[in-house]
Amino acid sequence: MMNVLITRQESIFEKYLANAFIREGYNVITADTDVSVDCIDLYIDVSDERDEDDKFTVLEGMDEAIIKKVYEKNVLDPLKMFEKYLPFLDAGTGKRVCFLTSKEASINGTRDTNGYAYKLSKAAIHNFYQMAMNRLSPGGYTIRIYDPMHGEVDAEASAEGAFNYFTRQRGSENNDPRRNDENRRVIRDASGREHAW
Repeated sequence: MMNVLITRQESIFEKYLANAFIREGYNVITADTDVSVDCIDLYIDVSDERDEDDKFTVLEGMDEAIIKKVYEKNVLDPLKMFEKYLPFLDAGTGKRVCFLTSKEASINGTRDTNGYAYKLSKAAIHNFYQMAMNRLSPGGYTIRIYDPMHGEVDAEASAEGAFNYFTRQRGSENNDPRRNDENRRVIRDASGREHAW
């Protein structure tokens, strides 16, 4: 049985995601409980925090307190969590790491002129995803970045999309390691579309 760690199970999306793994025979662990296993095969960080006051534009000036608050939730806390559980991942056989984000945070895709605290935090954590991919891929790790499209797609359907993306391999062309799709950095959303960083 494969061990899956989901960093929390508070939102309806997170609960549906956990239920999908349980239904398919995975052992699901939550980071806010004592981890009683020797290894983790699949790690899912569901951090994707926003602040309702994050509405300022560049012309209005930045709100430093909101930026720091969102940065801590979307960058510092997830980094601490990942560092804590990386030894468990190293001991596992699955070596799959999954993160939530939003296409709104894509540098190439965003058209918004506000919400900068969220976007700044995501730019920082996306940089970490790239560094993690560079460091961990040679050791057999694979990484998934997923946009659950909160408020646009039904939470249960989005969780099923996440489950499918998190558990499936991305193919290689003619078994050529130089043409391995796992090496591409993409955000996949709940509708199955891919977005650039």
